[in-house]
Amino acid sequence: ILVPTAFLLIIYVKTVSQGD
Repeated sequence: ILVPTAFLLIIYVKTVSQGD
């Protein structure tokens, strides 16, 4: 794993989903 891009993406999506 070089960069946790997927991890950050999941967190972002989750945050947006909750905020929505």
